[in-house]
Amino acid sequence: MPATHWASFAHDAASVPKARHVVRTVLDGAGLDEMALAEIEIVVSEIVGNAVRHARPLADGGIHVQCEVTVEVVPGAGAAPGAAPHVEVAVTDGGAPGRVLAPRAPDGCATGGRGLFIVDGLADEWGVVDNVDDLSRTVWASFGGPTRHHPH
Repeated sequence: MPATHWASFAHDAASVPKARHVVRTVLDGAGLDEMALAEIEIVVSEIVGNAVRHARPLADGGIHVQCEVTVEVVPGAGAAPGAAPHVEVAVTDGGAPGRVLAPRAPDGCATGGRGLFIVDGLADEWGVVDNVDDLSRTVWASFGGPTRHHPH
């Protein structure tokens, strides 16, 4: 059974370290090594940063961050020995109509524009889900195995 944690944050830059801290706290004790934790924190920082820089807030004025941790369970045996947890993080904002999300090769002189390039390099999978009903957008990233979006 996955353990899922939701948190809401203000739609401002101060939410980036707050979201990173919450995700780190959720993942403490999940059996991840320090490198994996650092990579997940970096991805959360990039996705939350993009949400507050480039998208509108949700109707409640903020953004929502979800962190889900699952460990593969073998029937009758509990967690498989040495099984690494699968982590999926998702950030939902108010969307950015007309803005297409895609990583781009970094320009060596630019001071920004590397966020999704970093996400693409660190996450096993990532993607975007646009909700046409409320115009929100969710950017998710997965670490440690297949996702619910693209099961293998």
